[in-house]
Amino acid sequence: MVPRSGEPAQAVTGARASSGRGGFREDPLVASPAATVLTVGGGTTAAIVLAAGTGSRLRGLWPDLPKGLLEVGGVPLVHRSIETLQACGVRRIVLVAGHRADAYRRFLAGRFPEVELRLNPDYGRTGSMGSLYAAQGAVTGPFLLLESDLLYEPRAVGELLRQPEGDWLLLSGATGQGDEVYAYGSGGRLSQLTKSRRTDAAPLGEFVGISRLTPALLNAMCARYERRATARPWYHYDDCLSDLSARHPVRLHRIEDLVWAEIDDEAQHRRAVEHVLPFLGERCASAASS
Repeated sequence: MVPRSGEPAQAVTGARASSGRGGFREDPLVASPAATVLTVGGGTTAAIVLAAGTGSRLRGLWPDLPKGLLEVGGVPLVHRSIETLQACGVRRIVLVAGHRADAYRRFLAGRFPEVELRLNPDYGRTGSMGSLYAAQGAVTGPFLLLESDLLYEPRAVGELLRQPEGDWLLLSGATGQGDEVYAYGSGGRLSQLTKSRRTDAAPLGEFVGISRLTPALLNAMCARYERRATARPWYHYDDCLSDLSARHPVRLHRIEDLVWAEIDDEAQHRRAVEHVLPFLGERCASAASS
């Protein structure tokens, strides 16, 4: 498991390797056997990355750029995600931007021109479901859905791709990172995603922010968003998944010891840099030598 705050952690192996795309170093967390052995499953060759948020809680650290471009270990978060997806065989990637979309446009043009940029011009009032709605029609088959502020080991993507057909969410064991989203349900199926710990049931795990969805569920989510957008536009995709779970079964895949971090504020960024990134480096180095 990832060391808790205050526990020692070693430096990332290969942290200053040769330069990769756009002048960023070749990332040892991606360019390793731990990533390259992964294969696409279930016909999933597309991904949507939600990156429209303002990242207001990171302004003291990253004043005027979207949080997906926040660098951890010298590599922007979305850079690492895109390289991980491509290493896993995902060929079509759509990034939905809002706040400082111009920064993403320059970033993609210089490093990943093959990635399609879509815009959510109403990002300030629609929530993440508005961004997913902006990507409707961009994919025609099963796809991965990722948030832009994640740091994670490549097997997070690989294990989701290897699951049978259907809609899947990725869960982990307890992280203690704060601001967790808990998944509740039964029989391996989702009934609710919530940041509130319930007293009547134990959570099945923490939602990582990575999913594999079908076009049928995407269409149902977008239809629900359309019905409420005029009166109540602020809506997040995880709430929408909860609202639809009774009619559209969503299965849960848990990796108990998954190493990952969400970076929404400065404390989470500090945890990611001091504990999660070094631990990821150790795990990838171990996989490369085994």
